[in-house]
Amino acid sequence: MLKSKVDEVLQDVNKLPAISSVVSKVLEKLQKPDVNIADLAQEISKDPAITANVIKLSNSAYYRASKPIRTVQEALMTLGIKTVKEIVLLTAAKGILSQDLNSYQLEAAQLWTASLLVAELSSKIVQHKKLKIDKDLAFTSGLLCSVGKIVLAQFFSPVMMQIKTDLKDNQEPFPTLEKKYFGYTHMEVSESLLKRWNFPEELTDVVANYLNPENSKVNPLLTSVVHIASILIVVSGIGIDIGGESVPISPFALSQTGVTDSDIETYFVHIPDLQAGLADLLNV
Repeated sequence: MLKSKVDEVLQDVNKLPAISSVVSKVLEKLQKPDVNIADLAQEISKDPAITANVIKLSNSAYYRASKPIRTVQEALMTLGIKTVKEIVLLTAAKGILSQDLNSYQLEAAQLWTASLLVAELSSKIVQHKKLKIDKDLAFTSGLLCSVGKIVLAQFFSPVMMQIKTDLKDNQEPFPTLEKKYFGYTHMEVSESLLKRWNFPEELTDVVANYLNPENSKVNPLLTSVVHIASILIVVSGIGIDIGGESVPISPFALSQTGVTDSDIETYFVHIPDLQAGLADLLNV
């Protein structure tokens, strides 16, 4: 087992994916109920790349601003704090998820497309089923579920042949094989990363449990939504990795959300439309 080597990486901040300190500070400010828009705009503006993307995406067809947006403060006033937070996290996530994961047999473009689609479908499920979850929170929660794979991917080489044999000889869910060989699932690594980045506990809980929503302790409804979205995107063939379609939809998640077989069929049929609608975000 490679657990000790994975532990070394998880304990060495210089070997882990990083996000801008501005993102961390923005998330920290957003957790306060009395956040000041001017202070928030000033913080975001400290990072030129994030600022440029906030303005660019605020003016995109996806966000449909009611008037041209020229500054971060105008974006906050026009689109709202939650939407600008979503844009900030999109920018941060693209920087982390835009890399090939050869060990998982995922190219960077596939990984980013799949991550965005899980986010978008999570938001659509919330709206369609009229669940008591903020659609922006659902989007953000679905975006970072695969981030732990970036850490684990570097450890595949010594055990790739054994993993392929296991995949061929049994039908275990792939996270079970991750745990067997690396001592961690990608979900546990994602949880560790989000904690290091000071993300809210609600988001950390989702990435830790999105394939096992019944284990969610913070928001099982939100985790169930992301679970269903992630499984449907994989089944559609987008972002499918070495693990294939080894994780079925959880009956617990269906019960929590009220999603029916008919709903699943509808979501599945509309995945190409969702992808077409994400054109602006795919090219962040």
